[in-house]
Amino acid sequence: MSSQGLEFSVPDASSESLLRLVASFGSCHKPIDVTVANGINTVEFTDASGEKLQGLTTACTAIAMACPSAAELLGTTPEQQAKIVEWLTFSITELSPLLDDKLAKINDWLVSRTFLAGNHITLADLVVYGTVAPAATAFPKAQHGHFCNLLRWYDYIHSVADTGSLFPEAVFDKPKFIPPPPPAAAPKEKNAAGADAGKGKSKEKAEAVAAVVVEHAAVPDGGASKKDKKKDKKAAAAPATNSSADGAAAAAAGPKVDMLDIRIGHITKIGPHPNADSLYLEEIDLGEAEGPRQVVSGLRKFVPEEKMKNRKVVVVCNLKPAKMRDVMSYGMVLCASNDDHTEVDPINPPEGAATGERVTFEGYGAEPEAVINPKKKIFEKIAPDLVTDAGGVCTYKGVQFMTSAGPVTASMPGAHIA
Repeated sequence: MSSQGLEFSVPDASSESLLRLVASFGSCHKPIDVTVANGINTVEFTDASGEKLQGLTTACTAIAMACPSAAELLGTTPEQQAKIVEWLTFSITELSPLLDDKLAKINDWLVSRTFLAGNHITLADLVVYGTVAPAATAFPKAQHGHFCNLLRWYDYIHSVADTGSLFPEAVFDKPKFIPPPPPAAAPKEKNAAGADAGKGKSKEKAEAVAAVVVEHAAVPDGGASKKDKKKDKKAAAAPATNSSADGAAAAAAGPKVDMLDIRIGHITKIGPHPNADSLYLEEIDLGEAEGPRQVVSGLRKFVPEEKMKNRKVVVVCNLKPAKMRDVMSYGMVLCASNDDHTEVDPINPPEGAATGERVTFEGYGAEPEAVINPKKKIFEKIAPDLVTDAGGVCTYKGVQFMTSAGPVTASMPGAHIA
């Protein structure tokens, strides 16, 4: 190996492309000299000490070690380093030839993950990406749904890491991005001025009405007296000009996603609903002292029970408990679905997201409602803006579902979430 650079002999152009990909993505500070040589069946090179070495993954590792981002490429924790080595070994022992059952293992691993090892691109992603390229770019259209997670991942690595297109692009149907609608216009100034007219008397009346509404909102369903209900009717009948400008703005804006208490859950037990063929009866750990919640979900026709066992899911926790075929449900598992609702699959928290952790949305920091009143159709008004983007990341009006371990994803890009 030259002191000025790294020199490799490779058996084919694909091996050359992979070495150059690692060097390019890692911004290797040494020049890379790669020669396609006849009569060899693996990569050969000499390390800094003069020792002759062989192997594609060994060569990729040597390049990664010469990069400024070596720690990120090779793993920043013992657990991540072990996982990277596991995938490098898998690429050697399991991916030649590229058989569907081996590719399915990658696809299944990526159901709830954006990357193969950790929460950023590592050497494992680059090596497996280059190895599976011949298959990922040649899947027949009928298999796109079966390998949707692998294709989503491949497309992401291609667009972010392989900017020089050393490997071909995977061609498959990608949903068009539909931008969220513009925010509702703020109320006109004259309305706010009208609310303060009348030497302060109207303002005092508005505050009195607001106090009545707040007092009523604190009373659980069924707990209001007849006298309170009469007060509410009077408050509802009050002219709009008596409300404050802030109240008018809030009403115009409508329900927002931070009204929902969305948390990471872990299915600890699942079985068929006793009274419905299409429903599962689940126990989901949400990190609560009271223990797991009982949740009913309509996934039995879409997801096999074995794929639901011990699965991490995303749950709306503050919907009013509801009876579903004579069994109470205390939450809702959020799922992605296509337009005609023939494919449904739970959305996936990233690896490392803690059970009970609340999903957050940048720019939406209000405390969730204690219980969502079903009569106000709050979730139904929020749901149309819950979609997955072209990369399968779950979003609300373009803002990602975020956890401490990264964004929440789905197996279906361009899907609805509910």
